[in-house]
Formats: sequence, structure tokens, C-alpha cells
Amino acid sequence: MDSAKTLLFFLYWAVLITGGILIFEECFFAASIIRALLMPVLSVYLYFSLKPTHSKVLKLYFAVAILLLWLSDIARVFIIPDIRNGVEKDNPLLFFLIATTISNLFFILGFNKIRKVVLSKAVFPSFAFSIGCGLIYFVFFQFISKDYLQAFKTPFIIYIFSYIMLIGFAGNVLDSNTKKRLSVKYFLPAAFLAFLSALLFVFNRYKLFAPRFDLVVTLAYGYAQLLNINGFRKTSR
Repeated sequence: MDSAKTLLFFLYWAVLITGGILIFEECFFAASIIRALLMPVLSVYLYFSLKPTHSKVLKLYFAVAILLLWLSDIARVFIIPDIRNGVEKDNPLLFFLIATTISNLFFILGFNKIRKVVLSKAVFPSFAFSIGCGLIYFVFFQFISKDYLQAFKTPFIIYIFSYIMLIGFAGNVLDSNTKKRLSVKYFLPAAFLAFLSALLFVFNRYKLFAPRFDLVVTLAYGYAQLLNINGFRKTSR
């Protein structure tokens, strides 16, 4: 069992690095195909990591979150890499945004299961919400051209906001004496990396227009999800 987990761990990194190399070599379609393999490998890694002491509810939350991320990765294969080359296709991008946002919701439910948010003491979620609102305003209303965003502005705002709340709920786990280490080592870094990946995805797509920059987006995204699953593995201890 341990050897299988080790093999899958290195396979995941091999897939992630291969995707990064393909982006650097400007094989963008092939890179998107490779990216779609990340979550299946991670799901098998999760399966071999499960223990009877793991919460059944947490198993469900994390499994659904990974499934939705995989569906979003598949949708991303069909999103055109550069919107300046033609009219942006609605369905793949919209499906990607919806699937990722709902996936974040299930991660949030998982974090709330690990440490329930008490509204009167929810300092970290409240702080993340306040800072996040200002950041969203700056990015979407001051920095990124509305000519490119067009009808996608609201979906993208919801998409980014889901990552902000992900950070808030991951930070809330810090209030738990027994699970604080999980937040510090896994959940909070994962949430920040996932947020960074999402923000850079929007920034690159609508401002930089540098396809190779997606290398940073992919590596941050892949490592974030691996951290989430490794954190979940430790919840049974």
C-alpha cells in the first residue's frame, strides 16, 4: 500500500512537470490534455490513502471537489488559449468557472467540517472577505480591460470570490488546537496557491496575453491540490 502511494505521488509530479514542460515548449493543447490527467492520478492517490478513521463526510466532500476539478480541467481543454484570436467560446469557459467554483464550495464544506466557523469568532474569514472584496474591485474594475471580459465579468468575480472564502475557511482551522498544524502546513498554503493560480489565470488571459505564463498557473494549481489531499490524509490521526 505504501509503495503504491509513493508511486502515485511521483507519478503526479511527473504529470505536473510534463505539463509544465509542454507549456514552455508552446505545446499548449497537449499541455491541457496532460493537465486533465492530474485529478485522476490524485483521486487514485487519495483512494490508497484512505483509512477507516477518516470521516465519511470529509471523504465525500474531498472526492466531489476532486471530481469537479477534473471536469473543469476537461472543460479547459476546449477553451481557446488567446481570446484575441477570435470570439471567446461561451460554454467551455463558463463550465470551467462553474465547476471550479462549486469545487471550492466542497473544499470549504470540508474545512468547516474540520473546524466549524463560529460567526462571532470568525476573524480570519471576515478579514479574508474584506481584503478580497477590495482586491476584486482593483483587479476587475481598475486593472483588467472591460473590452475583453465582456459578459464574463460576473462569473469571474464569483470564481475569484470562491477562492477568497476558501482562504478564509482554511484559515479558520487555525482556531482548532488539534488541527492547527494541518492549516499551517497544508490547507492554508494550498488555498493561497490556488487563489494565486486563479488570479494569475485571469490576469494572464485578459491582461498579459503571454501563453507561456500559464506554466506558473499550472504548477501553482497542481501543487495546491496535492497539499489539500495530503492535509486530508492527516485528518484521521
